[in-house]
Amino acid sequence: MNASRRPTHELPGDPARLRLVYTHDHPIELYDFVDTLEWWNVSVRLFHPEEEECPQGCSEVCERAIEEGTEIGFLHLGRLRDYTADNRWEAADAESGELESIASTVLDPRTGQYTDAFDEAIECPVGDLLILNRVLLDKPWRGFGLGPILAAEAIRRLSGGCCAVAAEPGMAEWPDDREKVSESYRQQAHRKIAALWESIGFTHFKDGVYLLDPALRNPHDLLGQKREELLQLSQAYRPQAASLTIEPEPEPEPEPEPAATRAARTAEQQLQASKGWMETIGSVRAQDTLLYLQGRCQQAGWDSRDKRTVLALAAAVTSETDLRELGAQIQDVHFGLHKAFADAVTFSADTFDVSSFREDPSRLGPLAGVWVYGSNLHGRYTGRSHGVGDTCQHARSLDPGLQRISLTQLLELEDFWQWNGPRCSFCSGWSGQRLTEAQYTHYLSVTTRLERPLNADTVAR
Repeated sequence: MNASRRPTHELPGDPARLRLVYTHDHPIELYDFVDTLEWWNVSVRLFHPEEEECPQGCSEVCERAIEEGTEIGFLHLGRLRDYTADNRWEAADAESGELESIASTVLDPRTGQYTDAFDEAIECPVGDLLILNRVLLDKPWRGFGLGPILAAEAIRRLSGGCCAVAAEPGMAEWPDDREKVSESYRQQAHRKIAALWESIGFTHFKDGVYLLDPALRNPHDLLGQKREELLQLSQAYRPQAASLTIEPEPEPEPEPEPAATRAARTAEQQLQASKGWMETIGSVRAQDTLLYLQGRCQQAGWDSRDKRTVLALAAAVTSETDLRELGAQIQDVHFGLHKAFADAVTFSADTFDVSSFREDPSRLGPLAGVWVYGSNLHGRYTGRSHGVGDTCQHARSLDPGLQRISLTQLLELEDFWQWNGPRCSFCSGWSGQRLTEAQYTHYLSVTTRLERPLNADTVAR
């Protein structure tokens, strides 16, 4: 389990006693797109075991929790059915902008049929489309990795007859001080949520939409891993819960460990270094490159030979490597793996505090020669400049067509920094090659020093 998760002693209940309750209702009277779009609500409920008594005795609330459970979250999924008289894109467009955003990425708006790109990405592109619209848990239950587990279970039961499951990672709930949420914060949240969906078999398709192919074995294997994680959470929780009950439930005798579980544990041990990979999302440090890429490769069902090739290339990267040449070498690998490689060896502009160096370029020091990549850094072409990787829906692949200049040269391009210049408003228009230890140490020294608040003596002087 990921080291960045909350400790199990903070769990508000035994996750093994969660239950998913599925509901779908519709009026008998006909309405627009009645046969094409249907919604499923999945309530996540915690049930009170009959044999367990609360420390101060059980109340009517406990009795209701025994019979009906207490809702601690929900999932919302939509199903766009094929072989109806309706255009599926029109059905999605009439429902909501969020649904249309996904539908327009996988469907041809004119016909409502799957696009050629979708046909190439999915093993058997015939059937309905299931859309994971929202997963939301009460705050006490967040941070334990339960969202992907619950989503995988719901998908397992609702994806019958579907050729794919689609999702568009985004913030389901905004902080109270929403007006203070920066673009960098939003991008970081997007990447972390996308990583959670990748852990159950989703891969990036295009324009921020992720697809899960239920015909592949990988989602089923990942579901097995998630079930094992849930069991481990429950086993870690029960000893602390037992001390709070009047009549503790006896621990069951451990069953013999299946061979498949032992094999899975061995594979996990071989990838110990990738356990904390989610902490490296958005890192500017070259030392985090392999850790991040190993984590992405472990979670996704890409071809094993392609993974080895890409990992070997990433391990050979130095500060002088031309990443465009490496990108050209892996053009034939899965586009999701190609983007993961770009994310691993570069950092997005929105994770780098460039303002300090724009104010005073002399502060660059060893950062002066950091390589910067973009599609239109000089603004010589129509349109804006975009970075590489998964920074935004406009991001470009690592290939010889990209421009490469030093960070010093970028700072000198005054037109680039104008509001109406060639920068993309989402990814800030460029990506930098991850920093060596010397560069990273210098970067921290500059940015930390500038952020340090003035003390009273300094103000007095």
